[in-house]
Amino acid sequence: MYLYHSVIERDNGDFVNPQRVLDEGLNIQTETRWYTNGGSLYPEITEHYKPIHSPKWIDFKLAVGADLNAPPKPYYRFSVFSEKILVFNRDVSSDLFAYIEDEYMEAEAGKGYFTVGLPSKEELVKQYWESMFTVEDFIKYKPYNNPEVLIFETVPAKIIEYKI
Repeated sequence: MYLYHSVIERDNGDFVNPQRVLDEGLNIQTETRWYTNGGSLYPEITEHYKPIHSPKWIDFKLAVGADLNAPPKPYYRFSVFSEKILVFNRDVSSDLFAYIEDEYMEAEAGKGYFTVGLPSKEELVKQYWESMFTVEDFIKYKPYNNPEVLIFETVPAKIIEYKI
C-alpha cells in the first residue's frame, strides 16, 4: 500500500526542491503544506480532549499530510512504513476551520457566519479524536468518506519515489 504527497508550491509561494526531499526525507520542513491538519487548529482544545490512551508520539505541530490515492503529478509516493500514521475525518477538520474563518472575517461577515448550525469547537475536537484510525483499520472499515492522513515522523528518503 502506498501513500502520496503532492509536489506543489507552499502557501507562501516557496517551493521545496524535490531533490531535497529525496535526500532528507519528507518532514515538516520539506512538506508542501497543502494538507489539512485539524489537530493543529486549536492546540489547547485538542490537547485537553486528547484521549488518555492515545500514543504519546502524536504531535500535530510535526505532522505531515498525505493522500491515500495518487494526486495529479508531480507527487511523492512511498509505502506505509510506520505505525505513526493515523487517519482522521477531514470533514470535521473543515468544520473546525470554519471557526478560524469566522474569527478572521468577524468584522466583515459577523460572528457565526461560517459556523451557523455547527457543534462547538470543543464538540468538534472530540469528534476529531473519535475519528482517529490507523491506516490499515481505515482501509478495512472506511468509516467516513473524506480521510485526513497524517504522518507523525519523517518519511525516510530511501523509500520515497518522485513521480513526474
